[in-house]
Amino acid sequence: MKNNILIIGPFSPPITGVSVANDLLYAELAKNSWWVDRINTEFNNSISASHGTLNLRKFEIIKSYFKGIKIFRSKIVYITIGQTFFGVVKYAPFIFLATILKKKIVVHLHGNHLLNEYNELKGVKRHIFSAILKRTSYGIVLSKSLRKNFDPFVPKERIFELFNFFEKNISVSEEEFLAKKNYKHINLLFLSNFLEEKGINVFLEAIREINKRGILINVKIAGNKVANNNIDNYLKELPFVEYCGVVKELKKKELLLWSNVFCLPTFYKMEGQPISIIEAMATGNLILTTKHAGITDICSEENAVFCEKNDVEDLVNHILFLTNNIKHIETIGKYNYKQANVLFTQDKFVDEADNILQQCLN
Repeated sequence: MKNNILIIGPFSPPITGVSVANDLLYAELAKNSWWVDRINTEFNNSISASHGTLNLRKFEIIKSYFKGIKIFRSKIVYITIGQTFFGVVKYAPFIFLATILKKKIVVHLHGNHLLNEYNELKGVKRHIFSAILKRTSYGIVLSKSLRKNFDPFVPKERIFELFNFFEKNISVSEEEFLAKKNYKHINLLFLSNFLEEKGINVFLEAIREINKRGILINVKIAGNKVANNNIDNYLKELPFVEYCGVVKELKKKELLLWSNVFCLPTFYKMEGQPISIIEAMATGNLILTTKHAGITDICSEENAVFCEKNDVEDLVNHILFLTNNIKHIETIGKYNYKQANVLFTQDKFVDEADNILQQCLN
């Protein structure tokens, strides 16, 4: 007999780590032992950096409340909650209705800002924030270092860890990997949304500095442009940097196979465990990133090179180091390919999510 689960959270578009994970669970859990329904809480097709601020667009969440009737026929209400005050409060009607109906409430956190937000709140807002989250039956985080975000709200024994994943359409056979991967010289890729905190500005400024020194390297960038962080001037100044737009499926796979160094110098306050890093590992890239959020749970000196946050000169030095150490790139890239295909597959993510949800149910 199948059990009913209702997934409440953002679905694509736009493409984010959370929407990709929700899309996958909605599609795949139905193939296992679940009847799956959903309520989409995303009403914006573009990426915005305005986290935690209130605007008229965000009132569109009210439309989704009318779909709360779906909670009546669900045994588990699975919510990928936000990390700001408004990001939590907007889910309150679903959580309180599920509480009244005595449903199991599973909150999956895809970041590392929830506890910081709670600690910064004062008075009534802090009380409301806590009152909502304490109705959580079970919590899920992306990795061990993120468990602390649920400490004030959920007993430790009811917190699960579930690593992110790379999608099957990114998967590369060993034969294809050996045929297409090139480690003769550095091919540098930035693939993420172009939020400033994701490190795109720092990255392009580092490339500009390297170019000023007369060193030309192969660079491509891909992702959603963001209205409040226009990078067009950088691209005009750096014509050798190829902007590939928003890439999906085969185009993303080919781009990740072209690169051998994946750079994400993020200091994004909502960061959790970037799927893009896992995708880059699965396609044989060395990872150049920061020790931020849950990244150090999947990256170490064994498979990555770490740079300082928001530090152009430090990033320049690390890129130049890698430019002169191609063999190091190859060794780490091949190691990452093997590790990712053991630890971070789509099937493993779905199977472990299914197992966690069964435990929550029982």
